[in-house]
Amino acid sequence: MSSRKIDDFEAFKIYLGMRNHFSKEYDYTKYKGGSRVKIESYQNRKDKRTFEELSRRYDKKSLEEFLLSVFLNVTESGNLAVSRNEFMWTKNLLDKETQEIYKNWKKRLHSIKYLFTNDSEKLFMVGTEREIEFNDLFRSIDGDYPLIVQMEKNGEICFETLVIFNMIFNFVDNVRINDTTYWPIYIKKVKDYSSFLTVDIEYYVGVIKTLLIEDYYENYGKFI
Repeated sequence: MSSRKIDDFEAFKIYLGMRNHFSKEYDYTKYKGGSRVKIESYQNRKDKRTFEELSRRYDKKSLEEFLLSVFLNVTESGNLAVSRNEFMWTKNLLDKETQEIYKNWKKRLHSIKYLFTNDSEKLFMVGTEREIEFNDLFRSIDGDYPLIVQMEKNGEICFETLVIFNMIFNFVDNVRINDTTYWPIYIKKVKDYSSFLTVDIEYYVGVIKTLLIEDYYENYGKFI
């Protein structure tokens, strides 16, 4: 992501690229947001004012981050499901709700190391209380979502924590579950976010090892 001023047509192309990243087999980061849309097609759109306003509010990097935060806010019920074109129009990108989504996302990113440590401790604590083996924290038990997914969906840990765990253990592809409606959407969102979430994996592996050895040795740490 680069920071520079943009015009409304480029804002529209960034929007299309980010939407395609989360809705199709397209990698925004790999293709650097390239879009073949013609300016004539854009000129005929009725929502040009939205992109004119977005280009005034954001530079390229900030707009990419803003749209990333919004597209990540896809829920099973379709709320703010921009990437699936459900229940939300492009004009809603200017709403206070989407601005709050962006602010909250930035707060999480700013505190990501702190949140990951706290979330990991919560996950390990619940796992030991339920006598769940370490590997089973990331597996489907009795057809249910893995514990780490349950906790994220319940708001007990943040989505970034789950994505980092998947970057380390690559567990989502190995989950066998009967949910063929929402689970594929969830997996795609995890993977799509990974393209944008640049983190020091070795640091987070170290956090996990320290917690397991110092606080959960008998349950998990001695098996490292």
